Amino acid sequence: MLKRILAAVALFALCALAVVRVSRPPRPVPATSPDTVFSAERAMRYVEDIAVRPHAVGMPDHDRVRDYIVAQLTAMGLHPQVQATTGIGTRYQEAGRVQNILASIPGSDPNGKAVLLMAHYDGVEAGPAAADDGAGCAALLEVVRALRARKTPLVHDVIILFTDGEEAGLLGAAAFVREHVWAKDVAAVVNLEARGTTGRSFMFETGPGNLDAARALRSAGDVTAGSVFSAVYRILPNDTDLSELAVLNLPALNFAFAEGVERYHTSHDDYAHLNPGSVQHHGDQMLAVARVFANGPLPRPRTGDGVYFDLPVLGLVVYTEWVAIPLAVIAIVLVGVASWREWRGALYGVVTAIAGVVVAALVARPIAGWIHLLQAHMPSDGAAQWGREYIVALALFAAAIALAFYALARRWVSDRGLDAGVLVVWLIPAVGLSIKLPAASYLFVWPLLFAALALVVPAGSRWSDGLGWVAAALAILIVIGFAYGVSGVMLGVAGIGATVLAVLASLVTLLIAPQIRLVARNNVDFGAVWVAVAGVLMVVVGLFAVRRSADHPAPSAIAYVENADSAGAWLGEIGRYRDPWTHYVLGDIAPGPTWTSRLGGSRVPFVGRQVARVTLGAPNATLVRDTLVNGARRVVLRVTAPRGTTALFMRATGAKVSTSSIDGRVVDTTRYRRRSDDWHMQYWAVPDSGAIVALSIPPGSAIDFEMTSRYPGLPVIPGVSIPARPESVVPAQTGDASYVYKRLHF
Repeated sequence: MLKRILAAVALFALCALAVVRVSRPPRPVPATSPDTVFSAERAMRYVEDIAVRPHAVGMPDHDRVRDYIVAQLTAMGLHPQVQATTGIGTRYQEAGRVQNILASIPGSDPNGKAVLLMAHYDGVEAGPAAADDGAGCAALLEVVRALRARKTPLVHDVIILFTDGEEAGLLGAAAFVREHVWAKDVAAVVNLEARGTTGRSFMFETGPGNLDAARALRSAGDVTAGSVFSAVYRILPNDTDLSELAVLNLPALNFAFAEGVERYHTSHDDYAHLNPGSVQHHGDQMLAVARVFANGPLPRPRTGDGVYFDLPVLGLVVYTEWVAIPLAVIAIVLVGVASWREWRGALYGVVTAIAGVVVAALVARPIAGWIHLLQAHMPSDGAAQWGREYIVALALFAAAIALAFYALARRWVSDRGLDAGVLVVWLIPAVGLSIKLPAASYLFVWPLLFAALALVVPAGSRWSDGLGWVAAALAILIVIGFAYGVSGVMLGVAGIGATVLAVLASLVTLLIAPQIRLVARNNVDFGAVWVAVAGVLMVVVGLFAVRRSADHPAPSAIAYVENADSAGAWLGEIGRYRDPWTHYVLGDIAPGPTWTSRLGGSRVPFVGRQVARVTLGAPNATLVRDTLVNGARRVVLRVTAPRGTTALFMRATGAKVSTSSIDGRVVDTTRYRRRSDDWHMQYWAVPDSGAIVALSIPPGSAIDFEMTSRYPGLPVIPGVSIPARPESVVPAQTGDASYVYKRLHF
């Protein structure tokens, strides 16, 4: 009985540790710590000063934040400069006036190569941006202070870059790479980001040939990183400032914390909701890596990609990708030996494991859908996608399905035969990933190796039991930790996130069947019913625990739109949030007229209701030049926007635009994430003198030039009363905003 209890406690403790170690950040270090140590308590003072109000590009508070950062760098004895220029993104159709803040910490080596430390100081229009990226800016300032406190200088220069316009389309980073003289000196990059307000700071993205950078990261000690995240991120349609620096082809490390995603890009991305522990983890890692890079060889040694993952006690395990193949070969041999001994049972085990995993994968999305449906009918509402109770529930349901198939197969074959068959199934992703995506191979190879060794050595021996527990620990810590990172932090319990969680939970359950036997003993269903009941109980708990609140708010954004060329005015929304408060404010809504679908680059159409017109200032464009250049009609326009405009969306239709430039800078479309048939561009912080837009179109053709200016906030609309939001509903992304549409013909 005692052995059963200890086994149950050990499995539960490992599962809890797997989640905690990828979600709970370190404790903040107090401000009384030594000057050379990173202190989140000190850094949070910067956050408090930065995250007072929204400070997106073009907003009044933006320049206050700029001046504050410049003042802090000056107080540290540095000589900051502001790079004021037009930035043009190479990933998205975005441009605008940006003001990057730069400073340099001189090193003792005069060879000119430097380490670049960066974060962005702009935010979205809806919130004060305490986490994204006030936390990164504060951590960077505290890192600078700690580096300056050293008695001996670093070997190499350290360039400090606070980029502008990241939220506007990575504009500041693009401008730094394209125009600043210091860009050629950069030899390694460290960037700080955020996609939530709490959690551990994941190292989720690297530059090319990341083996050397991963080894450097080991110096940080308490890190959260996995080469699978970097490999997957490379193929995802996501970007940070590091995407613009990718053209420099440099070693790079990108960090972000991502829990509390419900507050991301909302008014509750504020000082009160930011976890100081997340800032501490940010800073600890940046400071450690900055010291290694700045005191090591620059340029860094050129290496290939590496395989890396973190484990308790051991820290970050790092090895080169080519090792993945020999490890896979060893796994093939060990699994082959184990299966040959129990070939009949192994066949049953293969069928059992495949059936259990496939069924778990097939039912994951429907179960997640039912959970969302149940939650939607609860009076408290709530985002089921991010409910931890539902993450646990879905994992338990997947485990119950795997256990049920395992229990059924036990009627005909031995346990060791079944276990051998499970290993054959584990061998499929282990070998496949080792060949096609070696950065992800560690997820399956290491648990598999120890589980296979446990089956190869004599049954019942201490070696067999010990190796089995090592395999169980690795499977739970590595795979379940990864599953929580995918479903609990990145994707949520919905769609592919639910499927990934179910597949991994069922695979791990089957691998740790020898340890579960110690708990279930001769239970006829191998504990499947009890595990399923536990899943149902977690759903019930979730229905009452997951609710909208100040900590878990519903996003919303209301839009007032008017047409400068007609009498039309509408009140509605572009983001389709449709929370109860927005539904109450807008009432009966319908798709707007055709021109409302031309308000911006969003693929979500405007819906709303007609209201009285307020008549706001409208954007305008005047013809500067109309010439023939290289066989094309070159139309040059001066585009202006009323004061208070944060962003101006432009679209040219009626003729194909072959080339274009903004403020004399050629628009590079070769790296765009998405393309469209029409030329369009969003310009942020339009100067009073206007932006110069040049378009090349076929000779003899004409264009319709559409413009939409966006102002933060809503005007006073006659006959419309908008009540205050409850604490469970918050402005998100652009927040409440006013749009004015105008169309001209050239």
